[in-house]
Amino acid sequence: MLVITSDEHNAKMLGCAGHPVVQTPHLDRLAAQGTRFTRAYCAQPICAPTRQTFITGLWSFEHGQYGNGYVFDKRHPTWAHHFKACGYTTACIGKMHTNNEAYHYGFDYRFSRASIPAAVNARKRELPAEHDPRDKELFDAVTDDWGKPPRLRGHIAAGQGELEHDGIMTAESIAFLRRHAASAGAAGAADGAGAAPFFLHASLTQPHWPWVLPRDFYYRYDPAEIDYQPFAPGELDHNALALRRRQGFRWDANTDQQNRLARARYYGAVTWLDHNVGRLLGTLEELGLAENTLVVYFTDHGDMAGEKGLWLKSLLYDSSARLPLIVRQPGVVPAGAVNDTLINHVDLFPTIAGLVGTADRLPERISGQNLSRCITGSAPGPRFTFSFDQVHPDGAGCAMIMARSARYKLIKYDPREVPDPALQYVLYDMQDDPEETRNLATDPRHAAVVQEHSQAIEDFFRQLKAPLFPVRLARDDPEADRKSAD
Repeated sequence: MLVITSDEHNAKMLGCAGHPVVQTPHLDRLAAQGTRFTRAYCAQPICAPTRQTFITGLWSFEHGQYGNGYVFDKRHPTWAHHFKACGYTTACIGKMHTNNEAYHYGFDYRFSRASIPAAVNARKRELPAEHDPRDKELFDAVTDDWGKPPRLRGHIAAGQGELEHDGIMTAESIAFLRRHAASAGAAGAADGAGAAPFFLHASLTQPHWPWVLPRDFYYRYDPAEIDYQPFAPGELDHNALALRRRQGFRWDANTDQQNRLARARYYGAVTWLDHNVGRLLGTLEELGLAENTLVVYFTDHGDMAGEKGLWLKSLLYDSSARLPLIVRQPGVVPAGAVNDTLINHVDLFPTIAGLVGTADRLPERISGQNLSRCITGSAPGPRFTFSFDQVHPDGAGCAMIMARSARYKLIKYDPREVPDPALQYVLYDMQDDPEETRNLATDPRHAAVVQEHSQAIEDFFRQLKAPLFPVRLARDDPEADRKSAD
C-alpha cells in the first residue's frame, strides 16, 4: 500500500472538489478512480500531534504529543509495527515530526531530512533559491508575531525542485518502489511466491510555507486573477478566538495585494504537490503495481489561505480542520464515489487495516474506528467526530474543541481563552451555511442542538485514555519551538 501525506492542504483546493482555479489533475484522477471524502477532519489542526494520531489511532491526549513542542515517545506501537507484524515491508520517507527523527518508530526503512546526503545539501548551498524582487518586497512587508522573515513568503527553487524536500522525498519514494519491485521479481523467480507486500508512507511538506517552488509552479497563478474574497469588517465578531488570532498575528495589517500574492503562491505549492503525487502514481503504473495497491492521500491539516482574513491553521473552520482524503483500491473501494462519512485522522489506521484485511490484529489500545465498511458498503458512520487544539500542559482539556455531526458544527472555547459566556460556543449549520458565517449558538431554536453536541464533547473527554508514557517537552529542538506553526 502507498500512503501519501501532504502538509497544510486546504480541502477546498482540489479540482475534483470544484475549486475554480487550482489545478490538481493527478489527485483528480485518483479521485475518479477511487473515493473522495467530504467530511474528513484532522484530530488537531497542527502538525506534530495530528501526525502521531494517524500513526497510532490515538488522540493526542492519549499518545502525549500535545503540541509541536513535545516528544513522541518511541515506545508507542504504530501502524508500522502493525503492518510489519502482518508481513509488510515498511518505509516512511519524509516528515514525521516526532521531535525524535532519528528513531524509526517501527519502520524497516526511514529516510528523513536528516538522511539527505551531504553532497546534496552542498549543491543546494551552491544553488540557493532565487527571489522575485517584487515578490520579496511584498513578502518582507508581511507582518506576523514570529519575526522576520515572515511565514508568508516564497522563493523560486534551484534545480527545478529536485534539491527541495519534496523533490528529494518523491525521488527516494520512487527508488523504494523500484527496489521493492525488483526484489519481488527476484523472489518470484526464485521460489514462485514473490516478495512481501509493502507499506510506504511518502510524507511530503507542501503546500506548507515557505513556498519554495520550481519556476513553472511558482508563477503558475497570477495574483491579480485568482479567486480572493477580501476581509469584511465584522465577519469575525461572533468568533472571538479567530478574531483575536487575526489581530494577534497582525494579519489585519496585510494588504489585499499581499494576501493575493501569498494565496497565488500557495496555489502553486498545491499544484507542485499534485505533480509529485503524479510521479508516485505513475511509478506504480510503470511497475505494474497500480491494480493491486491501496493508495490513500490525505494531509495533516488545512490552511485558512487568506479566507476571512486568516492564515495558517490552529482554528476549527473547515479550511483549517477539514482534510482532503482520497482512497483508491481497485475492486474494493468504489470508483468515482463521493463519501460523506464523518472520518478523522484517528480512524485512518484502523480503517486502512480493515481495507487490507488486518483489522483483527489491531492493537487493543486504540481509539479510532475501523470505518472500512462505510467505504466499501453501506454501513452507517459515527454520529460525531472531533477536532481540538492547544491541549493544556497537564492534558486536562484544551483551548478549543469541535463536535461535528452530519449537519452541524459546535465549537466550544475554554473560558480562560474566551471569558465572555456569550462567545464561548459557536454553532454553524454546515448545510445552510457552509462558509461558516452565522453563529447560531445563542438562538433558542437551536438550544437542543447545542446541548446534544455539548454532551458529545463531554462524552469524548470521558472516554479518553491517559498516556502510557511520560509527556515530555522537546526544549532543545528548534523545530519544536512552541511558537512555531510548523
